[in-house]
Amino acid sequence: MEIFPSTEQILNPFPFYSQMRKYNPIAYDDKNKLWGIFRYDDIQAILTNYKNFSSDVQVLVNMQQAQSQEVNQQAQGNKYVRRSILTSDPPHHSRLRSIISSAFTSNRILSLRPRIEEICDDLLDKIIDKGSMDLIDDLAYPLPVTIIAEMLGVPVRDRDTFRRWADELIGTTSDGGNSIPTDRVADQRFKKVQDEMDSYFINIIQKRKQQNQSEPNNDLISGLLRAEIDGNKLSEEDIFAFCSLLLLAGHVTTVNLIGNMMRSLIEYPEQLKMLISNEKNSTPNLQLLQSAIDETLRYRSPVQALFRFAMQDIDVGGQKIQQGQRMILWIGSANHDESVFTDAEKFDISRTFESTHLAFGHGIHFCLGSTLANLEAQVVLKKILERVKDLRFADDYGEKSLEPLHGIFFHGVRHLPLSFNPVTQKVTQ
Repeated sequence: MEIFPSTEQILNPFPFYSQMRKYNPIAYDDKNKLWGIFRYDDIQAILTNYKNFSSDVQVLVNMQQAQSQEVNQQAQGNKYVRRSILTSDPPHHSRLRSIISSAFTSNRILSLRPRIEEICDDLLDKIIDKGSMDLIDDLAYPLPVTIIAEMLGVPVRDRDTFRRWADELIGTTSDGGNSIPTDRVADQRFKKVQDEMDSYFINIIQKRKQQNQSEPNNDLISGLLRAEIDGNKLSEEDIFAFCSLLLLAGHVTTVNLIGNMMRSLIEYPEQLKMLISNEKNSTPNLQLLQSAIDETLRYRSPVQALFRFAMQDIDVGGQKIQQGQRMILWIGSANHDESVFTDAEKFDISRTFESTHLAFGHGIHFCLGSTLANLEAQVVLKKILERVKDLRFADDYGEKSLEPLHGIFFHGVRHLPLSFNPVTQKVTQ
């Protein structure tokens, strides 16, 4: 059974999801040796139950070795994926999350708003007089990667390197089509980039250790080096894993969120109009800003899927999943489940959510960076609405010309050309 949208469906996988929810909500893919789960209730239940449905890659490897099976690359997955807050479960996950949370608090994130606004204004200043921009290259990518680089205390000038790492690392998880790459070349590419990143962060960490002894820094890496819970500190490999996750997955998710938000609002002009409370000077309706972000997260989830595997033989929705078998949880499908969301295929920023979308996950692995992603999206949307009017797709825009960003597991576009007219009158709050 095919559980992946085709290459042609990557930019609009939702009709495929709809058919799967209706006819094959839990289906086994013989080619890739894994299950596809498509319904909201099944996915939420799996994400809630980490004891039966694990994300710990080391546990999976140990389980396979203990079973003395001849495990090929398809069953084993990428052997170089290290344990992180994303790929571990309690007790290791609990320790990691406690320590990282102590250096990554909501108050610290919210205090970044003035700096995010400053960067956003600077980026808009560069293109405002042109009346056009590529939203991704000019704003959606540089804003979050700059913020994360500053938080980590790494040079912002290296952001092109960070982008290359993201493209290469995330590219090893998908061949761009309806399968998962399993060859040694993908494995070697993954390890090569991971080694590059480790070498990069080793130098940063060594400098921070020396500086912390004389004059402590306030960047996130320094905070992670100092943080401890019950006398436990993070190992260097734990810090490598977190920095990589934050630098790559953290900024890619926000790039997609910003791009998907603006694309959806322009495709639904009546929704964009609702966000402007005063058309004369483009004053944004602040009450609807977060609603627009939440609806984007549901309608075009930046991350479309998560992995889990069964810790024991277990029944899911009437299907028996065997111990050690892997699952793809299609959260992009869950967020369009018509049994949960009324008019699920409609983008509606006035939607009242009776059930929470799963774009940031659920349970113990709920995204630690959700506050930062929300904040950056708020600032971007508010600034764009304040500073431009008549926002529209550029003349050379066309859905057929759009290029998906990072394949089947992430949902976004590589470029989004927009046109607009600058707002000349200063916005008054």
